[in-house]
Amino acid sequence: MPESTEFPHLRWSHQGSFEVTFGGGRGRHQEVEAAKSDRLGHVGKIRGQVEAMRRGAVSAAEQRQQAGLPEVKGKGFLLRVPEGTDVDALAHALGIELVAETESGLMFAASETLDFTRLEEVLAMFEINARGGGGAGSVLDVFYDGKDERKLAELLVGIVLEEWPFQNETVYTFDVGIQTAPSSRKIEWTRLPRRKPEQSDEERDKQEATLRLNDRIRADEAWMEAADERYIEIDAFIREHDGEILDGLKHDELRETRRGIVFPDSIEVRIRMSGAGFRDLVENFPHLFEVSLPPEVGYLPGSREMDGFSGNLEILPPAENTPKVCVIDSGIQEEHRWLAPAVDGAKSRCFIPELDPLDVADGVPPRGHGTRVAGAVLYPRDVPKTGEHQAVAWIQNARVLDASCQLPLSLPPERYLTDVIEHFCGETRETRIFNHSISDLKPCQAKRMCAWAAKIDDLVHRHDLLFIQVSGNFEASEIYDALQSGGEHPDQLFADEAKIASPGQSLHALTVGSVAHAVFDDGSRRSFAAFPDHPSAFSRAGHSPLWNVVKPDVVEYGGDRVREDPLSRIMPSHPDTAPELIASTLHGAPAISRDDVGTSFAAPKVAHIAAHLQSLFPHASAQLYRALIVQSARWPSWAEAEPDRDKVLRLIGYGLPSLDRATTNTPNRITLITEASQEIWSKNYHLYQLRIPYQIRGAAQEGRVRIDVTLAYTACPRRTRSRRTGYLETWLDWRASGRDEPQSHFKDRMEGNAVRSHPGLPWSIHQQAQYGEVDVSRDRGSLQKDWVVLESNEIPEEFSIAIRAHAGWNHKEGGGLAKYCLVVSFEALDVDLPIYTSIEAAVRGEVESETRTEGEISLF
Repeated sequence: MPESTEFPHLRWSHQGSFEVTFGGGRGRHQEVEAAKSDRLGHVGKIRGQVEAMRRGAVSAAEQRQQAGLPEVKGKGFLLRVPEGTDVDALAHALGIELVAETESGLMFAASETLDFTRLEEVLAMFEINARGGGGAGSVLDVFYDGKDERKLAELLVGIVLEEWPFQNETVYTFDVGIQTAPSSRKIEWTRLPRRKPEQSDEERDKQEATLRLNDRIRADEAWMEAADERYIEIDAFIREHDGEILDGLKHDELRETRRGIVFPDSIEVRIRMSGAGFRDLVENFPHLFEVSLPPEVGYLPGSREMDGFSGNLEILPPAENTPKVCVIDSGIQEEHRWLAPAVDGAKSRCFIPELDPLDVADGVPPRGHGTRVAGAVLYPRDVPKTGEHQAVAWIQNARVLDASCQLPLSLPPERYLTDVIEHFCGETRETRIFNHSISDLKPCQAKRMCAWAAKIDDLVHRHDLLFIQVSGNFEASEIYDALQSGGEHPDQLFADEAKIASPGQSLHALTVGSVAHAVFDDGSRRSFAAFPDHPSAFSRAGHSPLWNVVKPDVVEYGGDRVREDPLSRIMPSHPDTAPELIASTLHGAPAISRDDVGTSFAAPKVAHIAAHLQSLFPHASAQLYRALIVQSARWPSWAEAEPDRDKVLRLIGYGLPSLDRATTNTPNRITLITEASQEIWSKNYHLYQLRIPYQIRGAAQEGRVRIDVTLAYTACPRRTRSRRTGYLETWLDWRASGRDEPQSHFKDRMEGNAVRSHPGLPWSIHQQAQYGEVDVSRDRGSLQKDWVVLESNEIPEEFSIAIRAHAGWNHKEGGGLAKYCLVVSFEALDVDLPIYTSIEAAVRGEVESETRTEGEISLF
């Protein structure tokens, strides 16, 4: 592990938390203004639609009873609303239940009764322009036909929509999303009592933390109770149609058995049922918001070319307190000579319902998959052949794939994720790094966060985990088809079919793509990559189809395929282009080979860096590991020279991470961190400030200095929300001070009391895409990195950063929590500057000053 004692990262704390209402909001909407101009006509239209819906629901209930169909409680319908509407507030005002939102101006809603009393009151108040009637102006239309094409287009995902209206007798298996949670506005959040004169800041903070923790516990209990009730309701509906729920559980003792796979706002159930039953479910079940196919797992099988080795080596087991990396995969050959000393065999578990929990071997022929992934965690470059080698981590084995390297239909991804985290993490947070080299064969759908990815987001936030996820592999036949129009690599990776595969769009996961470590050309065959560090032919690219988030986040060496000229569908790997990996010997293959490629083997190399970081910061938040990995990433030379910067960002994200940069500093580089996760509540911002010493920015200094900023945060997701700004309970962004902008002016500007009067720094990505070098905003994901290169004498004397928390789905006053880590680094690129010692002295001076004046403790 790199030495970090001489130039350690410095802890940096914010100067305070400030409450503020951020600007922005919805402007005037033409149809809303028209409704206000003709209140009588608008109310008459909506009342007519509601009355027609009521009559139709009564008639349908009678027909269902006569036909012996299962009872439907309440009525589901669609509201067409103006873009940007706070749908949670609207549902609360109208006395209806928000089922799900969409980005197309439609709102899935439901009502347990058919009298719509509160809605009628709001319409009446709107008609006479009385207080409390404003919500009626945002109801542009009510659609209530269960077969409405607008509803089906939002509800049925991908191939499921193509299969509609389903064959009566055909038996289908679909994954179904059912809304369960009441509005966050129905939870009573405790108001903080008036502060007592004798109460210290520490006592006040503790009081507030206790109240909010108890509120969150009560909210979770209420949402879990709602999930139980809805599960019973959907189960009864399905049984009436002779269907069954495939929840992937073999035993009944696990706590989530009875309510499917629970999200904070919904349950996900895998259902096997007739087409007639599914058609009834889609048309009539009020709380349904998504129907999709179960994912198909994809991996790249190796070629026939192999290179084996059987040398001697002593692998030293990790120390007892060494970090643990859980490999969620096809199992591991635990007795493998390169792995055995580092395997935490006591925790090994198979989660496939049909198999014994102790059946954890990697049965994928001919050379395994999980075994290779586990080996890449320990040996990210070359596999050692001689001497002693100290393992960087304990390897834990979570088997979820069968011998064909596929997910059994009985094991939904959300199920095994929940069970794996419960088994390996539990209440003790024993394991915090999880490698997930599994993805769908298809690119992610762009309507809303899929259940697979949303469950990752949920678990990462709840348990403070680092989840390392592959971007997915583009199949050889798809590469061939994409290049048939005459394009050249990497043109195929910009095809829609090559977008990030689920669950790589997960906001809280660290998504990893692949680049080539070497090139090959023998005259008849050549690698796709013309130079090292170029994108691999198979590495799925971004940006994420969902909300245009930067994905993949980083890349590592996963190898490359080889092509013939002219191009054919035969695209094998080759020993010169494949990474060196250990392999399973259970089917007679050699212990080490260079015959397999894929993003599967890039991801665990990032897990290797994460294990080093956990050793360095054992008590830190996992978000610090995520932030430092991305902070350490750089674009290779070809990417820096590429004029189309957005193309680079799509292909390789923030670039190749560096173990040295992630864990150490130099005299010319310093890294400031928040080691523990910082809690921030909606409508607040945290302020970080630093005075840049004259030794760095003086007029006599010449040379370039690079400033990098990375924010990594988590917040509780809701899968029923489809807008980027509504998916998380709270969403964060960061802002930096401008050129020569005093800290006092920056603070005023963040609080809305001043306008920008100092030009901003030329950030590479920027919060507004039109000002950066790429076509996306850095604000869109929960991992936000940006960088700027300045001449040393252009660096501002005062450098400030604000972390801002905006209301997401939780609009309740006093609600809305996010947790984040911030990393900022300064590095002299082409000249010797005393970056480390100068900034260290400045930070120490500020801390000592604050300690004297405010009683704060030292950061060091």
